[in-house]
This record gives sequence, structure tokens and C-alpha cells, in this order.
Amino acid sequence: PLSRSLKKPVKWHPEKGLKIKMLKLEVVTPQKKALETEVDSVTLPGSEGELGILPDHIPLLTTLDTGIVSYTNGSQKQILVVHWGYAQVEGERVTILAELAESVSEIDIDRAKLAESKARDILSKIDMSSSDWESEKKRLDKYEFKLKRALVRQQAASLL
Repeated sequence: PLSRSLKKPVKWHPEKGLKIKMLKLEVVTPQKKALETEVDSVTLPGSEGELGILPDHIPLLTTLDTGIVSYTNGSQKQILVVHWGYAQVEGERVTILAELAESVSEIDIDRAKLAESKARDILSKIDMSSSDWESEKKRLDKYEFKLKRALVRQQAASLL
């Protein structure tokens, strides 16, 4: 109905002289509310691939991988790094529950490079043929995750 559509977030587009639907984007971690804003579109790092979200998207619940969340408002594109979590799209709202979320200004590029180097070094020494292959597999998974996190942080920092 008409009354429902008027409650959706909209913004005035001065060049086109019309109202454009917006998405409400919220990013929450166990420590803080990392972001709450209205945006035109959102791109999420889904565990099965990248997802583009626009207003009127079908309802969706998905897992997120470590990656870059990008969002646009007009011609401005901004990014946020998330490390594993969930995303829910419902109506004109996108909610991200992430293990960790970082703005580019929070990323220490030198620390990310050091973490990459350490992870690569440890990964090169893992011996899956050892008699304790189960603990080696756990180490492999742990340091592959650390490597991915370090690489994503560096990628995000390079986008500025």
C-alpha cells in the first residue's frame, strides 16, 4: 500500500527531480556498532562470492567471509573490512553481524604486512604428513585465515 512505501528511506535526487529509495546499512560486532547509515547500494563478501544489494532486494540471510564491504551514497564509495559473520537483507534494511569490522583508518598496514609474512612462514613449515596431522590441519586452517585477513586489510588500505 501507499502508506507503507512512504515509510521507506528515500532521498531527493536534485538532477532528476525525484525521490530515490535508500537502504539502511547497519554493521554490528560483539564490541560495538561499527556503522549505521543510509546508502544507495551495498556490496558484501559472501562466503560463496560477492553480493550486490540494491533497494527492493529479495529477503536474504547469508554468511560472510573475510572481505571488503563497499557501499555507495551518491558518487561516494566507502569501504569497511569485515572478518566473518552474517548478513540479513529485509525490506530496505541490510544488517551485518560480524566477528570484527574495521574502517580503513583503523588498519595498521605495517602490522598487516608483518602478519602476512608470519602466516606465510608458518604455512610453509606445516607438515601434513606428520603423525599428528590433525593438529597440523588445525594450524593450517588457523594460519590460512590469518593470511587472508592480512591480505584483505592490505587490499582495503590500498584502495584509499
